[in-house]
Amino acid sequence: MSWGKGQTVASLAREYKVSRVTIYKVIERGRLNEFNNRASINHRFRTIEYGLKRLNKIEKKLQKRIDRLSIKRYEKNYPGEMVHFDTKRLPLLKGEAKLDKREHLHIAIDDYSRHLVADILPSKDQYSGAIHLQEVIKFAPYFIETAYSDNGSTYKGRKDHVFVAKCIKNKIDQKFTRPRTPKTNGKAERVIRTLMEEWHKKGDFLNRGERRKSLQEFVDYYNCQRAHSGIKNQTPLQKIANYVSDKSVNNA
Repeated sequence: MSWGKGQTVASLAREYKVSRVTIYKVIERGRLNEFNNRASINHRFRTIEYGLKRLNKIEKKLQKRIDRLSIKRYEKNYPGEMVHFDTKRLPLLKGEAKLDKREHLHIAIDDYSRHLVADILPSKDQYSGAIHLQEVIKFAPYFIETAYSDNGSTYKGRKDHVFVAKCIKNKIDQKFTRPRTPKTNGKAERVIRTLMEEWHKKGDFLNRGERRKSLQEFVDYYNCQRAHSGIKNQTPLQKIANYVSDKSVNNA
């Protein structure tokens, strides 16, 4: 500001397009050697500032949502190409004590057909994981090419890790979700949610043996009777059968 070179307060107010009161305040601050920035009390500016900050927050939220939706959705090309593995700790049954050891649900779902193999085992350690893997190898009507899971100790370890060793023995590759991103194993999470809502919540189990038997009955229903919107309202076994039929025709 050029005050002190002969200009009047009125001329300075016209030059900087502010009121004379503002000029007097600035002069007073100059006399006091007070030159720190001050937040504007102009209500229009404050409104714009608030709006910009709010827009910035909205943009960040939208970007996070876009990032989540941009996770590549896919479906494999044939049964067994990728099988998703996961576990869930099950609730205690009525009458069980809080200190009783909880059982764990183990699931394996085929990416292509949604074919499900599930069981209840004493824990989620590598030994239970390997037992479940052996069940999948035995009962699934396809060879497992890749086992896809989270990075937990049930599935991941060195070559002497029991689950890893069984994969190596059966020539099964392993792939894992991105660290701290379990949602990339969405098919496994969805089938666990389906099991808990359609099987466990509706069951009234007298004991653990009855619960396990009930699970196997539901898995049979899931694979043979329940239509799945994700595979065009087919059952998993229908989709596998159609795949085999199409391949037979194409190779004839």
